[in-house]
Amino acid sequence: MVKQYPYSLWVQTQSGGAIKDANGNFLASSSVWVNTAPCRDEESAAGQTLTLEDSTVTEFASLIQLPTYCPVLSEGTPIEVREGNTVRVSGRVKRFSKGQLHSRLWV
Repeated sequence: MVKQYPYSLWVQTQSGGAIKDANGNFLASSSVWVNTAPCRDEESAAGQTLTLEDSTVTEFASLIQLPTYCPVLSEGTPIEVREGNTVRVSGRVKRFSKGQLHSRLWV
């Protein structure tokens, strides 16, 4: 049986805000990878382009298909598509689109 979304989308998020150490110095929050949604990736053919919200045109490496309940991801957010412990796709969000039947993410 073929699975519609055989892989997992992992998103890098910041855990909490800055904290103070014992000396009163602020320490930056650490980043954490969070399993966000099941997904399917499609490798881009060479030279495929995408028009961004600011009307600039850029090439993209992969299109990630996601279910509609996936949260909206901001441009520049680090993501990984994983199959078990293997990273299939790694990059930053170039564009996110939430549709009626599915969501899409370009890396």
